[in-house]
Formats: sequence, C-alpha cells, structure tokens
Amino acid sequence: MLHAAQVSALELVWFRPAPLRPKTAVTATAQLSITALAEIMAQKPDVLRASLRRLRAVVHVPEEADELSLHVVHASFGDYLFERAADNLRIPSLLGDELLTRGCLGIMKKHLHFNVSQCYSSYVPNPPAESSTVTLSLEYACLEWAHHLAAIEQPEIMEAELTDIFRSQFLFWLEVISIVDEVQRAEAMLNLAASTVGYFTTLQ
Repeated sequence: MLHAAQVSALELVWFRPAPLRPKTAVTATAQLSITALAEIMAQKPDVLRASLRRLRAVVHVPEEADELSLHVVHASFGDYLFERAADNLRIPSLLGDELLTRGCLGIMKKHLHFNVSQCYSSYVPNPPAESSTVTLSLEYACLEWAHHLAAIEQPEIMEAELTDIFRSQFLFWLEVISIVDEVQRAEAMLNLAASTVGYFTTLQ
C-alpha cells in the first residue's frame, strides 16, 4: 500500500498540464493550485497540503490553497520515485496516469452540465476564455483526460466511465473546451481515445 505522501507525490509528478488560458498562468511546468489538484484527486485541500509538506524538500507548497505555484522543485524527483528509490518507496509509473484518468473523468461527470458558461442565449458567442464558470480542475480534466487514458496499461477498464460521460454529456464537454478556446483539440482527443480503447468508433 502506498503512503499518503507517496500518492500525493505521484499525483503531482504526473500532473502535467498543457498550456491553458493565459490568465491561469498554468504551463507545462505543472504549476497548480492545491485546490485544483485536490478536486481532481477527490481529496480535501488540507489533507493534500499535509501530505505534500512531508515532501517540502522537493515540492513547493504554496501558503494559499488557490495560489498557482504548486510544483515539483527538482525535475529528477519523478525519475527517482519511479526508478531509483528503495523498494518500499518506489512507485509504479503507470499508476499516476490511472489515478489522473479517474480523477479527470470524475470531475467531468460531476461538473459538466447544460449551459456551463451561463450564457443567457444560445444565439450569442460563448463568454471569454477567462470565464469564472469553468474551474481550473474542470478545464484540465476536459483537456487532458485522453492523454492520461492513453498512457495507462489497461485503458479498457475506463470504458464504463467513458460511456456514461460521453453518451449524456458530450455536448457539455464541447462547450467547456470551446469556452477555453481549445475546441480545435477535440478531434485529436477523440481520435487518441479511439485508438486507445476503440470506444468512440462505436459510440452511437
């Protein structure tokens, strides 16, 4: 069984956001807020913070839960956890993406809904990308679920969750990625998922 600090370190090392909307200041260097990571991993922020503070020699933990500066200080930390650590500390590398796939799908299932942008009419454009109606955790989940899915060892175990979400919330997912100005990535994400689990080729 993994210790809490191991799991938190694993989640943080594998949390690799692609560049998001400029105002979030989130880049591929994995600068996050404790709140966003806790939401994705279904943890309480204070529990996550306590776990990460045990790793303060290699992880910068911001004082404020919503501060976008949570990140791994040493780039080699992930390599150490996955390859060079003692047996009682070493972590399976694929576990990180499985945890994050489940976290992303869970966020999408919970928070994707009709008119997430709160637009007053379907005849007007979506609000600007910095709209506060899309949280950082939902944005990340909608943009990165397919990449984490493609990296896990048995992606077919996620088929039930994918079916549940994309049969009923597909248009809501499109709305979110449109709001954050990333709708051009939709086809690539669906193709990646299809090549991984063969699911979207049969979705009716």
